[in-house]
Amino acid sequence: MVNILKQMTPAMIGYLKGLIYRNTRTSCVCLASLSELAHDQLYRLLYIDFPYSRRLWEWFASKLIGEGGYLILDDTTWQRWTRKAEAVSFVWDSSIGKVVFGMSVVLLVWTDGKRKVPLGIRVWQKGGKSKVVLAEELLRQARSRGISPEFVLFDSWYSASSILHLIESFGWRYIAAAKRNRLFDGVKIGKVFHHRFGRRIGSLRKLRHQILLVKDGTKFLMTNELSLTSRAVKRLYRYRQQVEETFRLLKQEFGWGKCRARSLQAQTAHLHLGLYALCLVQMKTKDETVYKFKQNLFREAIPTENQFIQTFTVFA
Repeated sequence: MVNILKQMTPAMIGYLKGLIYRNTRTSCVCLASLSELAHDQLYRLLYIDFPYSRRLWEWFASKLIGEGGYLILDDTTWQRWTRKAEAVSFVWDSSIGKVVFGMSVVLLVWTDGKRKVPLGIRVWQKGGKSKVVLAEELLRQARSRGISPEFVLFDSWYSASSILHLIESFGWRYIAAAKRNRLFDGVKIGKVFHHRFGRRIGSLRKLRHQILLVKDGTKFLMTNELSLTSRAVKRLYRYRQQVEETFRLLKQEFGWGKCRARSLQAQTAHLHLGLYALCLVQMKTKDETVYKFKQNLFREAIPTENQFIQTFTVFA
């Protein structure tokens, strides 16, 4: 067996080492100060042609996922303090409830309730493909790799008819939030139930299969698995919170949103390296959280390249 880290360039190892061992600014100068490399080497790493998405699957994700599990779709946004960068525009930031000038990324995550394994990302660009189309690309990619989840979970933003039809055509099951203004058996969902809780089987407008609609207070959930109880639908949908935790980890611990590069190619490389770092850490954690693991690493000295390779051994 071959240690995957030995297939990486010194620059990639140095970049990952900086992301994992310290929560420093993710400029090439700051990351280079944590290794034996010149910052130019890290800078060039961001601009080389490299199959980051394929290597994410081959090196890490394929070794972390198990049978079943849940696929979760969502997107995240962060502000960029520049107007002269690619893939930057006015985007909605749900965390602060207003439009900001920044970047937006669609992410597909696999989880078993504990591990959070990123399977792929797509950077949204104004005037390009919609987030729904980007999400469909990620789902097709997951299916082509043989993934067969228990359920696909997502919020109302991704409950477009095209995504629901796609998941149904795969033979997969989904649980999604539904907007109040969608038509269910000819009536707006917000007016279907007269009490705080309820369930009903019927059809959504423009949807060719039946769904189970469940009301939970002010929230509406829908699924193509008609045999589920209302309690089971609500319980399973709670797994969607794992993607929010993934975004929090990536932003707080692995440098997402902190790269100052103006090029989309460099930003995409940085985002993937953050995903690599998250996967590497999860391969080492057992009973402790990622936060606790990184806190312990922070107390340690920065390792050399060989020490890092020995610590984070991943066999192909």
